Amino acid sequence: MVANDRTCVGCRSADTKGSLVRVVRGPQGQIVPDPMGRLPGRGAYVHVRGDCMAAAVRGGLARAFRAPVELGADELAVAIEARLVVRRTGLLVAARRAGALAIGTDAVRDAIASRRVALLLVASDAAGRREELSAAVGRLGRACVEVGTKTELGALLGREEVGVVAVLDRGLAEAIASVSTDIAAASAARLAPRVDLGSRGRGADRARSGGRTPR
Repeated sequence: MVANDRTCVGCRSADTKGSLVRVVRGPQGQIVPDPMGRLPGRGAYVHVRGDCMAAAVRGGLARAFRAPVELGADELAVAIEARLVVRRTGLLVAARRAGALAIGTDAVRDAIASRRVALLLVASDAAGRREELSAAVGRLGRACVEVGTKTELGALLGREEVGVVAVLDRGLAEAIASVSTDIAAASAARLAPRVDLGSRGRGADRARSGGRTPR
């Protein structure tokens, strides 16, 4: 394991810090996601994957914090997703302030023509030229990410509605794309059907009670 790697408390495999999300245990025992890695206190790391988050709440977090953890996998996924959305919002605001966004169909088309686009963001309910622009960006080898609705994307950018946005800065584009991938993964884990884990489920009860068998 290299110096900057961390171990996922779910699958227990090492990975880069950027591939994991840090979580901390608050003074009242609450688990708080810390994607920026700035919160004080002992931290643990987990992949934003359903199996890893499920294993984390079954005992991985309790072992890492050496304390009981009262949290379900869905709750962890919801908390991580919410914090990652805040992180992505901050990145979009920073890009807007830096003048690193092309907003709207015409501006995006110009950015594509000049090959300045590093990432295309589209609203889930965008219509019009969405497919055309997505295909054009794909031909440039750039990614396309879905980000909320037109109203939600517009609110972030100070407009009533926005359907498409091109990110022009490569570094910001990579950060936004990475966070968006994790948001989608957390959402998928939250919505995934659960199965009866039998004895593994009883292990979760023991982990949440600090390793003791509930009476």
